[in-house]
Amino acid sequence: MTTAADTIAYHRERSWHFLALVDDELARGELEEASNKLWGAAAHAIKAVAESRGWEHHAHALLESAVLRLIREEGAPPHIQGQYYIASHYHQRFYGGPPDAGSIRYGKTVITEFVQTLENLG
Repeated sequence: MTTAADTIAYHRERSWHFLALVDDELARGELEEASNKLWGAAAHAIKAVAESRGWEHHAHALLESAVLRLIREEGAPPHIQGQYYIASHYHQRFYGGPPDAGSIRYGKTVITEFVQTLENLG
């Protein structure tokens, strides 16, 4: 039987796993995949924190709602909203043509900070 703690641990692990894959995707010239890995890392980080609070997180809109709730209800740093929007941008760019490698490297820095902040929120 999978517990909430197992699910939270799974999402945290996936988040860091996807971040670790970004550089490999860039090295292979797979910009679309690198871009999508950034989104995946952010989404899993949100899912972990939402799961820990019993919040729904099985849709894109619910992920955004979770980030906004963290800010409004729990006093999370407001800059995570902008970081979420940057992550969402990488998700959208997967479908509309990926950003360049420099943008993805920048995004990795932003998303790594986002993931760490959410992990620290528990």
